[in-house]
Amino acid sequence: MMALLVVETVILAVLCVLVGGLLRGYASVLRRLHQLDGGAAGGPAAGPPPFRTAPGVIEPVADIADPVTGQRIEGRDEWAAAHDIEGVSLRGEIVSVRTLGVPHDTVLAFLSASCEGCAGFWHELAEGGWTAPPGSRLLVVTKSAEAESPSVLSQLCPPEVDLVLSSQAWTDYSVPGSPYLVVTDGRTGRVKGEGSGVSFSQIGGLIQQSIADSRHPALAHRPDADRRRERDIDRILLGAGIGPNDPSLYGAAERDEH
Repeated sequence: MMALLVVETVILAVLCVLVGGLLRGYASVLRRLHQLDGGAAGGPAAGPPPFRTAPGVIEPVADIADPVTGQRIEGRDEWAAAHDIEGVSLRGEIVSVRTLGVPHDTVLAFLSASCEGCAGFWHELAEGGWTAPPGSRLLVVTKSAEAESPSVLSQLCPPEVDLVLSSQAWTDYSVPGSPYLVVTDGRTGRVKGEGSGVSFSQIGGLIQQSIADSRHPALAHRPDADRRRERDIDRILLGAGIGPNDPSLYGAAERDEH
């Protein structure tokens, strides 16, 4: 009987030694992982480890900075609120254009006299080849006179087309660059569409298609995730300085055609 107790005691002691060794090894592993995660030895974690990329790979950013306002461009889960436009006309008059609480949509064309990608828009305006869709109004918005040339704008914009010089409007609508179009719904006071393109004709077709789709019973309950995704892609490309006709957007054969 005594011999059995001695054997059991020895076995228990060996098991205690093994368990103690395992616990010490596990503690060492946890401390090492804690250090790799950015925590100080023996203290609370200092934060996530630094993000690193392989050599030659550009580090991604969480969002894009607006080159006009310096604000961050982030994805939105719903259309943003619209804003009335306040600025100065080409005749030097202080004007305020209502986009809220009106019975029509407003197509805001953010253009610039020095923008190469805006040439198609100015040409269509001069030729009178494009009019706003039924039930909507066109308003050209440029930056204020400090950042634009009013004399050049007077040559580019026909007198019958409404134009307002307003850098504040660019800030209010977080415009990433030009050309950029925003469509506001006067009844709801919300932005209902925005993006870039190469001409009014192209954008006009997209606007009309969007209006028709929104009224179609088969699409009445479809979320607008696709349109938000296209809008965010346009904003990111413009924020990176990539316009509608940038060669990087086309393959070799398409570049030859352009």
